[in-house]
Amino acid sequence: MKHIKKSVLFRYALFQIPNLILFIIVLLVLKRFIEIPDVAVWVFIGCWVAKDVLLYPLLGRFYDPNFQKNRFFSPVGKVGIVKEALGPKGKVQVRGELWQAEILDRTHSADVGETVRVRGVNGLTLLVESKKPE
Repeated sequence: MKHIKKSVLFRYALFQIPNLILFIIVLLVLKRFIEIPDVAVWVFIGCWVAKDVLLYPLLGRFYDPNFQKNRFFSPVGKVGIVKEALGPKGKVQVRGELWQAEILDRTHSADVGETVRVRGVNGLTLLVESKKPE
């Protein structure tokens, strides 16, 4: 099993607390109008907590602020096609998505239809380099 980061686990747990509180409030309101045994209320609460525990291995990684920087979601390293000339700024299409882009080497430009490689990200702007043969 992978090492569980305490900060990620803590963050995941904190995000589950409001849902748990809301669930308990709904159960208590329902208990007032419908005869629900006390044991059933505790079983429902236990199932709700068990659901969060069981989902942590699948969802916990998304609560790690560093997850997307190093994962397959990142466009870094991917090849894109220039859709609006880069001189130095323009637009490129990477994996079917249109992005603002800026060419790293300001002495070069890239015309529409050329391919570029993504070397970094600055906010929502991709930092790219031309793949032209020199």
